Amino acid sequence: MPDDPGWFAIVNPASGSGRGLVRWQRLAAALAAEGVRFEAEVTRQPGDGEALAAAAVARGFRRLLAVGGDGTLHETVNGAMAAGLDDRIAFAVAPFGTGNDWARGLGVPREPRALAHCVARGRLLPCDLGLIEFEAAAGTAPRYFINVAGSGIDAHVLAALPSGPARRAAYLLGLVRALVSYRAARFDVSTGGATERGARLLVLAANGRFCGNGMRIAPDAAWDDGQLDVVTVEPLPLFAALLRLRRLFDGRLAEEPWVRSRRAREVAIAAEPPAGVEADGQLVGRTPARLRLIPAAALALDCGRRD
Repeated sequence: MPDDPGWFAIVNPASGSGRGLVRWQRLAAALAAEGVRFEAEVTRQPGDGEALAAAAVARGFRRLLAVGGDGTLHETVNGAMAAGLDDRIAFAVAPFGTGNDWARGLGVPREPRALAHCVARGRLLPCDLGLIEFEAAAGTAPRYFINVAGSGIDAHVLAALPSGPARRAAYLLGLVRALVSYRAARFDVSTGGATERGARLLVLAANGRFCGNGMRIAPDAAWDDGQLDVVTVEPLPLFAALLRLRRLFDGRLAEEPWVRSRRAREVAIAAEPPAGVEADGQLVGRTPARLRLIPAAALALDCGRRD
């Protein structure tokens, strides 16, 4: 298409322990070498990604490249989807952040030349998106998510995380500390007309397979199957939890009797006391909330690899 403006890149220079801008410069050179048409803008503070994505869509861009981590991608998706367009937006990510969980699930390469080749030659495939709607009384606007969203200990740990290069190590340390002190809320988790009630460490709705910097809590989740993988984790003694930490990363957590997984198009979550809600690793509100899947709401860049 002669009027196709190409890709719009939203660059987070603080990603990857502050190396995001240098990595972007290498990727930009590789994209140019591949003949990819693109424009780019750099974020300066949290929230800029949403504004830049919205402005790019208003200018006619329909392909957006988030250069950074899951947080940059989250802002890009929300800024673009807020426009309410009928035509689907294509999303891609240059995984230069800390966690890169969405990119990990798609097998997106980090090496600039390989990534540029994917942008130039890869396929754009239909991709599901999630939408979180909070009770009107909470005054919180709905949020889209592309990877995972949920409540419980994960959101609790994220609320205490520092920014900076030690974020991944801080997450694991924070998780261990939270297992000692965190008091699980009592959740009502409703799917398909049935409600699961009781104390829960974690309630997660997954569109992608990875979260929390490589944890495989929903190893069978697929971003194009029209379903959310809903995972709930019951509290368990500290020693037992520490012994099973490795199962967070090897995809075997679902084998445990205190873990329940099912698939649903929609899940309602309430908690007593109210608990934080995270989406793509970002704190976005508090329970009660309704999470629903919008099938094939966007397009995702497929590089033909899977981790």
